[in-house]
Amino acid sequence: MFKKNILKTYINPHILLTFAALFWGFNAIAGRSAVGEVSPLLIVTSRWLGVLIILSIICRKDIMNSFKDFKKNFAWFLSMGLLGFTGFNSLYYISAHYTVAINLGIVQSTMPAFIIIISMIWLKTKVNSLQVLGLFITFIGVLIVISNGEIQSLLDFTINNGDLIMIFACIFYALYAVGLKKRPNVSDLILMTFFSYIAFIGSLPGLVVEIWFDKIVFPTEKGLIILLIIIIFPSFLAQICFMKGVKTLGPSISGLYTNLVPVFTSILAVLILDEKFYFYHFVSLLVVFFGIYVFEKKRS
Repeated sequence: MFKKNILKTYINPHILLTFAALFWGFNAIAGRSAVGEVSPLLIVTSRWLGVLIILSIICRKDIMNSFKDFKKNFAWFLSMGLLGFTGFNSLYYISAHYTVAINLGIVQSTMPAFIIIISMIWLKTKVNSLQVLGLFITFIGVLIVISNGEIQSLLDFTINNGDLIMIFACIFYALYAVGLKKRPNVSDLILMTFFSYIAFIGSLPGLVVEIWFDKIVFPTEKGLIILLIIIIFPSFLAQICFMKGVKTLGPSISGLYTNLVPVFTSILAVLILDEKFYFYHFVSLLVVFFGIYVFEKKRS
């Protein structure tokens, strides 16, 4: 009984979604550190090549058994892989080269709103006023941390090309998150395996363009370490955690946890990049988690 309770705790969807946000925070730190160490589209191709190798080894006995499901749902697999994996990540790393961190955080925090809007249109999901309040509270929490606690920085916010690119990236991932609700009946690892193959193949045209325009930067020693971190945490573990969360809680609630990404990014920046930890970081964590609680309260 004790072991079952421990297992249930570790597979709790809320814990898994929190870890997914944390691992995506790793992605932001790695993405910033990758500038000058490895080019953005090479990162995308390399990360999914690494993931598909890992998963091909782990799932080698189940891939062929699930190929019938893949063939039957090919259009769904193709669209989800290109939107949530190739498209989002390509735009994410490109936008990071053209916009400052505060803008990137503000734009990324719109993802839950996009998920809810798309869920309402696609899945006919009903959202009540209390859930809207929860979403609003978490958004305030995100604004606190990405504005460094200074309202003036938000008032001075202007849209540039990087911000526009990131908006499209968020829409891509929101479509993917909602689309996961219509997933075929296959395991998370098999689902991830097929997605990684599609994401890798889908990234090749972008890599060719990067090479063609002589923008490619082959990884340095530091770049290789960054790639390894990206492959293991945001590319593999975060996606598995997010899939399980969506499967249990649905896309709207799961999407709310993406508001934790800029919060965790700030904390990781303190620990890894030696930035100072301020009181507003702590306040933002409390506000974001309270918003998630309010959103979940009515549902419960």
